[in-house]
Amino acid sequence: MLDVHAPEHRIGGFRDFATHLMTITVGLLIALTLENAVEGLHHRHLRREAEENITQEIRQNRDLLTGAAATVVSERADLMALDTALEAKASGLKDAPAFSVTLAFQESPIPDAAWQTASSTGVLSFMSYEEVERFSSVYKEQSLLQVEEERALDDYLELKSAVKAHWSDMTPQQAALLIPVVQRAIGHVAGMLAFGQGTLESYEKALKE
Repeated sequence: MLDVHAPEHRIGGFRDFATHLMTITVGLLIALTLENAVEGLHHRHLRREAEENITQEIRQNRDLLTGAAATVVSERADLMALDTALEAKASGLKDAPAFSVTLAFQESPIPDAAWQTASSTGVLSFMSYEEVERFSSVYKEQSLLQVEEERALDDYLELKSAVKAHWSDMTPQQAALLIPVVQRAIGHVAGMLAFGQGTLESYEKALKE
């Protein structure tokens, strides 16, 4: 807040008035310039800090997804093996193969704290439109991957409880009811692989620019 004080002595004429007015004006201009400069420096500091945090988060998420890709491929193979076994059971084959694969699904929430913090605190307004758009596209792809992962997890939970509890005495009718579930799960895991590849590509693009 800027304070403007009254003159210490009485203004004797127009010349004194003009001098006093000029002094106040120059003082206010200097004060406002300094205040804007300090605020600008603070905004630049916040922007650089947010850029560094977001870039670091993207780099870590890229490494996380790269390491998880093989696991997702393995999970899809397990589901396809279960689909084959369920098809055999549903057909009523007496010698239907035993399902020996242990269903497991690794859910790994992908961090977005740096992006959410920059967004909620208004720091994004200090960045250029192009930069915000670039980061936004990364986290949009990441969000789509997370949604697909949650859908796959729901299918896994339904399948695992049914297979673990009833596989040995599962009837053809029960097996037939599970086939759409496992095929849906295969679709969601395939979606995870596709969205994961798209997310990795958006990571690489964001880190290069």
